[in-house]
Amino acid sequence: MKDVNSDRLNTTLAKQYQFDLKSLLKKASVLTKANFSPLLQSSVVLFLAFVVMGVIAQRFITINDDGSYIFEHQSIFEIVAICVVSPLITGLYMAGVKHARGESTTVFSVFAYFPLLFLLALTQLVNSILVQLGLMLLIIPGIYFYLASSFALMLVADRKLTPISAIILSCRVFNAYWSQILSVYGVFFLLFATVPLTFGLSLIWVLPFYFSAMGLLYDELIGEQGASVTASGNDVKESNFNA
Repeated sequence: MKDVNSDRLNTTLAKQYQFDLKSLLKKASVLTKANFSPLLQSSVVLFLAFVVMGVIAQRFITINDDGSYIFEHQSIFEIVAICVVSPLITGLYMAGVKHARGESTTVFSVFAYFPLLFLLALTQLVNSILVQLGLMLLIIPGIYFYLASSFALMLVADRKLTPISAIILSCRVFNAYWSQILSVYGVFFLLFATVPLTFGLSLIWVLPFYFSAMGLLYDELIGEQGASVTASGNDVKESNFNA
């Protein structure tokens, strides 16, 4: 029996996927409306996690008279923050993936990936290091790694890949359709730009919409867990489908 999901990834890596930005965003909008409540509630959980960490961080920051500051135990705090945030963000991404696959979620689904905390935190830590190193090298490499590693957390959660394997595969998928994926980020850059203009109210829709779109994009380009992650000229099946 032909593995549809293997064909999906192979088709993407062979650059034979028919990328339709308008159709992708339209479908993501429909999915967001259908699953708005759990997405919004999960987004609130993530937001509260950032608020709590911000409050805790203030206790370790000392501001000097000249305006400079000292952040005590900054490295330890950053590692703890990554350990808390990575599973939560992954839970939201995977909620978008599950909705794209016709599965339902609840607000508690955002906590489902804490058992993978070590792998997810390590993935996020490696991503952060690559981005920071890239920003030091004329900025553009840092932006590339930030965008190219977009699917890494989902690959660890969904396909149980190792952090390095997930980052490499994410970069391969991004490289195949970098301009189209960049256009997706361009749309959300404009949407997130509305947040300060609406005093944060637009986040109520934009954040759930973002996770729906990214989950859908992952499912369209990569597919479900267990599919082959290799692609060559001989094993790529011809397939046409729209995002």
